[in-house]
Amino acid sequence: MHQVLIEKARPDFRVFIDLLYGFGRNVDTEGNSYPVHSRAWSNLYIKDRESNDPFVEVSSCESNPSLFEVNSESRSQEELVALYLRVFCGTSLVLNGVELTSAEISRLKAVHQQALTRAERSIWHKSSDETPYPNRAYSLHLQSV
Repeated sequence: MHQVLIEKARPDFRVFIDLLYGFGRNVDTEGNSYPVHSRAWSNLYIKDRESNDPFVEVSSCESNPSLFEVNSESRSQEELVALYLRVFCGTSLVLNGVELTSAEISRLKAVHQQALTRAERSIWHKSSDETPYPNRAYSLHLQSV
């Protein structure tokens, strides 16, 4: 299990779909992201429908709502989601009770660079109250050109 101490608003949960699988992937999600573009969710479950990959679950701790636990039977997916949370909005990343050093985090960034870049470019970073589905607005723009 990985733990991440969060200090800022989280990304739109849909960024994690792009992070793990790429844009437009068919996944099953559960959680408490209301409205859909919320940056204050505290529970997330993602399961790919197109593969046998295990699910990933992210949830805040009851005793400390700023501390999030990331669990998956896939060590790589668990590590990737925890790393992205740390990079995007966290202050520390802990694996099995031991905080990772900045050198260890840099090594993980290098290992997961392609997925991190995919998430950085995710259209879901542009979601808002006015545009909860920016992919629709983008599609409409392309059709009018």
